[in-house]
Order: sequence, then structure tokens, then C-alpha cells
Amino acid sequence: MEGNLIFCSDAILRFQSAYDETTAVPLLSIQNAIASTDPFFLLRFFRHDVLIEEGTTLASIFLAIEPWTALLAAYLNSDVGAYIDEVRKPSGPATWAIEWIGIDRHSSVYRAYQHEEMGEEEDLTSYFNRERIPTEEFDIETRCDASGFAKGDKERWSISGDIHEIKNLPVILYNKQVMVTSSKESLLNQKVSGVKSAGHSRFVYGDTSFSFSDVMEAIFTSGLFFYAPEDAASSLTTLKASLEELKDELTEEPAVVTDDNESDKEPAIIIAEGAFDSVTTQMESETEEWHAIKSLCHREGTLPVRIGRIKMAEPPELRLCGEIVQG
Repeated sequence: MEGNLIFCSDAILRFQSAYDETTAVPLLSIQNAIASTDPFFLLRFFRHDVLIEEGTTLASIFLAIEPWTALLAAYLNSDVGAYIDEVRKPSGPATWAIEWIGIDRHSSVYRAYQHEEMGEEEDLTSYFNRERIPTEEFDIETRCDASGFAKGDKERWSISGDIHEIKNLPVILYNKQVMVTSSKESLLNQKVSGVKSAGHSRFVYGDTSFSFSDVMEAIFTSGLFFYAPEDAASSLTTLKASLEELKDELTEEPAVVTDDNESDKEPAIIIAEGAFDSVTTQMESETEEWHAIKSLCHREGTLPVRIGRIKMAEPPELRLCGEIVQG
């Protein structure tokens, strides 16, 4: 079916046909009418464009997707049901200074650098402060994000943490996407109409739209980030404690006087003790889980397990915009 999905302010997900722009029918009603027993009905609409009615909050979106909780939880690797249950709970007035949640799409194009593995005796601070060796290629990334915004504030804020602080905020789609690159590389000519500059970056804007899967991934994967609300709350508590410790250290240490000639140098990256502990713990946990799964598959034995590296198929020549690059 051609048309758009619309998140409405009454917490219902509706479908509007491309051939009837005056009617928006609840998607669940359509499923009940034509495919009531299909557990994968929603998959038919993952690529459909999404619109959001004015005044629709994050809580409204959560309640609107509740009929498809299991499917979305499997797709997003997130406890969607727990988030829905959490927004139903009463909460006090919000204390965060953000006023709405914006979903936007942006691309970045930056010089690619050689990445060498960290040495056995090298610490993280030394590793991150290595002199970078540029290549002839670029890192190109496009992603959709859900962030917190406030009127008059140029910053974007994380919405990860306490779901009760953001559940009643309106959600808005930005219909302009941006491509950003470093002004140092001069990839974008500032003399060309439409090319803008800010700080050390240059960027251009263009129209965009968002599919249903874009919106879901922006909210749960990029925005909320954590698997379940209790994980986010626990991380927020830990972060607040770390910030308090850092404040105490900063008040105890005397100010460092620097040479004016050194002001133009790039600041060194300092890795705080324990900054990557949560990442390390997660990696160790996933490694243990994978070894357990691998052992089970070995014992099950129905299909052969491949040992060793698998050679990937590669084109005999790479074609880029008419240019042939030999592999």
C-alpha cells in the first residue's frame, strides 16, 4: 500500500493512503481487517515514510507502537515493552532544560586516517594522542539521531538517562538533512551558494524524509541507547557520581599556566581512570556469551562450523563515478 504512517497525538499510529489524503486509518484496524493473524504485518510498512502530528509526545509514540512490541523488540534489540511500561508510571515535573526531541539525518565526510593497533605496553591516553597518519580516502557516514533541543540553545542534548524527564516532550522530524565536512579539507567551496560555515566545519542542507525504521532506530538505538530504562537509570547514577568526583579533583588541583604560543596546538586527550570500564565489561560479557553459543553449536553438530578466516568476494575492478580503480 502506498502512503504514509502518521504518529498522532492521541497515541495511535495511523496510515494515510497516497490516494486518499483526507483519511487516516489506525494501522491496527487495517491489520485486524486484512491480516489479523500475521505476526509480521508491521514489516510491510518499515520503509514507508513517517509523519508526526503536532503535539505528539515520546510517550504517545511508545503507546502507539505497543501492538507490535515483540516484533520491534527483536528488531531493535531493545526492551520496548519495558520502556512502554515505564512511561505509563506517574512522574513528577521534568527538571531537564530541553523542550523537544528532534529527529534529524546528517552525513559527515572527514579525512580517513591509518588505524594501528594499540601496543602491549601502551595506555589509552598515549594511544589516543598518537600522531595521526592521513590516507587518500575519507570516512563517510550517514545516520539518523534523536536528540534533545531547547529554544535559543545551539547545542543538542542526549535523551539517554531518565525516561521520565523526556516522556512528555513533543517529538519533531527535521525535514532538512545536513552534510558536514572539515573546513580544513576545503571539500566544499565557500563561494558556492548554499555552502555555510560554523567553527571548523562547512556544511550544506537538503530535503529529506524518514521511514518508519529510521524513526524507530533514531529513538531507541541512537537516542535512548540503553537496552532497558533501568540500565539507563543505573548509568545516569554512575555518571553523576563520576562528575562529582571530577569536580572535587578540579577544585583541589591548582590552575595550570600555559604559554601563549601553545594556545594554537590541539589539546591533548586525557583519559580519566575508569572511563572505559563499562565498555570493557560489556565486551567481556559479549565475548563470554559468544564462546558459550559457539560451544553449543559445535555440540549440536547438524551444520558444519567453519574454522579460520573466510575469503570475501571482491570485484576484479572497482568502479567509482566512471573511474576504474584496479583492486
